[in-house]
Amino acid sequence: MPTRRSATALLAAAAVAVAGLTAVTAATAAQAAPGCKVEYKITNQWGGGFGADVTIINLGDPISSWTAGWTFTAGQRITQLWNGTASQSGSAVSVASLPWNGSLATNGRTSFGFNGSWSGSNPVPGSFTLNGTVCTGTAPTPTTPPPTPTDPVTPNPTPTVTTPPPATGNFYVDPTTQAYRAWQAAGGSDKALLEKIALTPQAYWVGNWADASHARSEVADYTGRAVAAGRTAVLVVYAIPGRDCGSYSGGGVAESAYAAWIDTVASGIQGNPYVILEPDALAQLGDCSGQGDRIGFLKYAAKALTLKGARVYIDAGHSSWLPVSTAVSRLNQVGFEYAVGFALNTSNYQTTAASKSYGQQISQQLGGKRFVIDTSRNGNGSNGEWCNPRGRALGERPTLVNDGSGLDALLWVKLPGESDGTCNGGPSAGAWFQEIALELARNAKW
Repeated sequence: MPTRRSATALLAAAAVAVAGLTAVTAATAAQAAPGCKVEYKITNQWGGGFGADVTIINLGDPISSWTAGWTFTAGQRITQLWNGTASQSGSAVSVASLPWNGSLATNGRTSFGFNGSWSGSNPVPGSFTLNGTVCTGTAPTPTTPPPTPTDPVTPNPTPTVTTPPPATGNFYVDPTTQAYRAWQAAGGSDKALLEKIALTPQAYWVGNWADASHARSEVADYTGRAVAAGRTAVLVVYAIPGRDCGSYSGGGVAESAYAAWIDTVASGIQGNPYVILEPDALAQLGDCSGQGDRIGFLKYAAKALTLKGARVYIDAGHSSWLPVSTAVSRLNQVGFEYAVGFALNTSNYQTTAASKSYGQQISQQLGGKRFVIDTSRNGNGSNGEWCNPRGRALGERPTLVNDGSGLDALLWVKLPGESDGTCNGGPSAGAWFQEIALELARNAKW
């Protein structure tokens, strides 16, 4: 059975990265941008928390890095931030650029977003600074007249421009993954290999069953970042009662709590993410106790998530697990009143060709329902093992598909480099396994 990502561990690591940042050094005069504008927009607000987007517009000379600052007036605090590096001392906030978004030409703009906490009121900050300059929304009047056309003019040097991490197809690259952090920390040939994983769009696993509001915050954060980037998020909802039948990724919410958990998670959805619904749930149907009304749970989840904007695919195992007739029967029990289709090969290693053939056979018996395939680790196919098998390879990169076959997309649902469990020398399920990450990347055919 495939392993699952520890969403709680990832969110905690991200929160530590924000909360424990060192203070940002003051900008030098050479870095100052004399003229700027900041647009601050609250995008979402709920009891005790809120989300916001901040856009910086440089009205002055080109700059190669920036630090934005403001003061909260009602005790708000940043709890998680993306596309920047944050520090907060009391009510004073400072957000610095990352290596890929620091360069801003005159009239250039960039943005970052964050989640925060609030109590009582949540006013928009009254003023902002950029590299120490108060942003008034206008460019300053030059102190000296501009040169005439006949004067010799030394042009400003062209700033170094570093493009942001590329996204493949229409899907979002998450800079908070363990792979992304490993890539940033690596050097030499390891860095080049880990880049293949870190800069490829991958799914975000949501399975924090202990605290539904925490899971909701994860979803709001991740899907909000994707919307801000103009990309499509991919979520995996993974908390069904009796999850993984108690194996390495065992767990799930209680039978009595699942519907409420789903409702809470769904309320955090921003935009229209692809959702892979409950990996292994249908493939393991009836295999262990504690599953409750599993078909009913899946029906409810598909409806609740779809009504909040998700594009839902019900997980149906892989081509070496269930016979086509069994997969068709179980998918029909859940139905497709809300789900658009089904998902195959989640966290497994079956080839794309085998998965596509299998999916087409299922689709034909379901009236042409659409499907997606996890290609994250199927570059060398399967050797029959599921738990940290060696000799495997990254598969085809995520992309939308429109070839008349019924296949909607190739996705990276499993996060390559995260362990399947304590087997074949691996750490606990979901922990980073650098050795196997490098092997997967080294063996890739691209």
